[in-house]
Amino acid sequence: MVFLRHKIVKGNSYTYLVENKWNSEKKIPLQKTIKYLGRTSNIMLSDIPDKYRNSSSVITFLGSKKNNDVENREKYIQKTKKYFFDLLIHGEVDEVYRIYKEFTKDNTLPTFYQTILRPVLYTIGDMWDLKKLDVGEEHIASNTTVRLLEIIKKETRPRINRKKTILICTPYSENHVIACLMLETFLSIKGYEIINLAPSVPVKSILNQIQSKKPDLVLISITLIDHLQSAKRMIDKIKKTKTPILVGGQAIIDQEKIPGVEYIESTSFQKVVQLVKQVLK
Repeated sequence: MVFLRHKIVKGNSYTYLVENKWNSEKKIPLQKTIKYLGRTSNIMLSDIPDKYRNSSSVITFLGSKKNNDVENREKYIQKTKKYFFDLLIHGEVDEVYRIYKEFTKDNTLPTFYQTILRPVLYTIGDMWDLKKLDVGEEHIASNTTVRLLEIIKKETRPRINRKKTILICTPYSENHVIACLMLETFLSIKGYEIINLAPSVPVKSILNQIQSKKPDLVLISITLIDHLQSAKRMIDKIKKTKTPILVGGQAIIDQEKIPGVEYIESTSFQKVVQLVKQVLK
């Protein structure tokens, strides 16, 4: 396996192509530098030896580089998504994490969510609906994603500086938690204190949390249309607490809106933050 090692010297990043091999006699990993690639920001595909150009670490790196032209960057992003898809359905959480770390060296967490993770999850969901993906593979992919997001959550340093609290939840029996974890990590970076009750907490428990914690906003994620009615009943009860409500998720697309509730209609995380700020004014 090969990977890219970056070193910071006097404020500049320099990169080496390194091969990792297992020494069966000494039972230890051995690392060998294959090539010094130069300043990280200047690396192009031509700098990589032919033999290693299709390795996942190289493709992910080139797809994440902002100084690549649009055509080349898009090509490598597509390759990265293909690798990411294969890793998710096989439960390769360590490799999934490595791709995340490599990609976010030159990109933000929201860019990773919107460019890599979310499109791959949509592809997995569509393939499962069309019965092109086994239910076991879909579950493995979902569980691997949750594990990745839990790691990201632990590594993310929340900047609680807005003195505002957001409670995130789903309707009862809604077991999709990935969107809620993504929102939790992103909104915590933006300075909000997060209470994440997802998934599938009884309405009574949510109301108890609202009463005791007094959040400034309740954010409800609804993935499946089957849970819209239970969500509406939950919303009616939450509205009695006078707490602002923001609703998002795939289930609300083309559905009748509930009066007195704000809706997330954009897939952009930046637009979500703008809407949160607007609701909390």
